[in-house]
Amino acid sequence: MAKRSGVVRPSWAWFALLDGGIVGLAVLSASEGTHSRVSDAVPTGLPPRRVLRGMLVGTAVIHAAEAVAAGRSARRRGLPARGWAFQTFLVGFPSLLALRRAPAA
Repeated sequence: MAKRSGVVRPSWAWFALLDGGIVGLAVLSASEGTHSRVSDAVPTGLPPRRVLRGMLVGTAVIHAAEAVAAGRSARRRGLPARGWAFQTFLVGFPSLLALRRAPAA
C-alpha cells in the first residue's frame, strides 16, 4: 500500500477491478448498442438497461455512504478526512479496510 499525505492507498488492482466494473456498468447502461452486442454475446443475456441503471445508482449511493463513514472515522482518528472520503468514494471497501489498518495521527 502506498502512503501519500496521510492517506494509505490500496493496491492499484482494487482500483482497476472495482472502478473498471463501474465504468463497464455505466457504458452498458448508457449505450443501447453496446448493451445489445454484449447481451447477444453472453449465453444468459444481460438484465435490461433500466436495471443496470438502478445498479449504477445503487453503487453510487453505497460509495457515497462509505465515503461519509470514512471521512468521519478519519477525522476522529486525526487523519485527513477529505482525502480518505474521496478515496473511499472512488474505490469503496478496500479504502475502508486500509483506513482501519492506518495508524492514528
